[in-house]
Amino acid sequence: MEYNTCDKQLFTPAEQAAIAEHEATHARYQAKQQYMENNMNNAIAAPQVEVPTLAARTLAIDLNISVWTARKKDKRASAKVNSDNNAISDAATVDKNLLAGCDLLTEIKTLAGKIRSEHYACTLPWTDNGTRIIMTAGYPDYVTNMTGLQDDFNCLVDEFIDQYDFEVISARARLGDMFDEAEYPPSWKVRNKFDVKLVCSPVADMHDWRLDVDQDVQTCFDEAMSTYGNAMEQRINGAMTDIHQRLHKVLSNMSERLDYVGDNDKKTFRNTLLDNVLDIVDLMRKCNLTDDTQLTAQADTLERALRGVSPEALRDSSQLRAETKRTVDEVIASLPSIDL
Repeated sequence: MEYNTCDKQLFTPAEQAAIAEHEATHARYQAKQQYMENNMNNAIAAPQVEVPTLAARTLAIDLNISVWTARKKDKRASAKVNSDNNAISDAATVDKNLLAGCDLLTEIKTLAGKIRSEHYACTLPWTDNGTRIIMTAGYPDYVTNMTGLQDDFNCLVDEFIDQYDFEVISARARLGDMFDEAEYPPSWKVRNKFDVKLVCSPVADMHDWRLDVDQDVQTCFDEAMSTYGNAMEQRINGAMTDIHQRLHKVLSNMSERLDYVGDNDKKTFRNTLLDNVLDIVDLMRKCNLTDDTQLTAQADTLERALRGVSPEALRDSSQLRAETKRTVDEVIASLPSIDL
């Protein structure tokens, strides 16, 4: 309610005081309402920043590699070995290499091992059944590298299959009396025994669960979600521990190899000594699941110390070796106390 001056003159001093107090209260109320309205407008205008969850930043990856080993138990040779040594029938077993001397098959097996090693190097452990995890930031480089290795694998396998019949003929001469043509499957069956398969799947966040259950059994599912949450925490801790263990291993090796002054106690090291550390630094940036600021700081420290440094320079300069070793030892000392 508002009053003009003429109206106020009709009231007693006590009434005029009450009117003044009412007007002051009304003014404060209006000011408060305006303040709240301004804050609401600012809140609406402000950008909404969402922190991405682990599920939004990671992918689970399964790698499956199959290779025909071309190995077979030779029952006749096994029986002869046991008989010649007066041993029982299952005392010894003779496994023969059906394609002994086949260089292409050896190359395929070696490449399969390289693919698996590369997969392990770029990812972190996630589940007990072999599933591993990678952050989306590192996935493009990972899939490019792995696709190239898959192509190399398939090319080698195709070349091997083209020569397979010839290799079987050669095996007759190489194995002598141990050769048995019935043990060699046709080439198309052999081709199906080789494969490299990558399967990516989302990492389920606990809040992504969608369960349509009755209220009376909700408690059971609440416990299941709690168990899953605990398992997720253990997986994350295990993945981060893996980074720290791998970092400790390569840094300890570098520290030990650089620990000499002159030619009298000179130690040799390969060029990969430096590459191995830089590879781990890259992993620290791409697989920092918990956004650990200390891990980022450690990566920064190592990168500053090693970028531009060559293996030759480390071999030639005792001062550079000492400075590099000091930095490496400081990072080792800053690692968490885990089972290394």
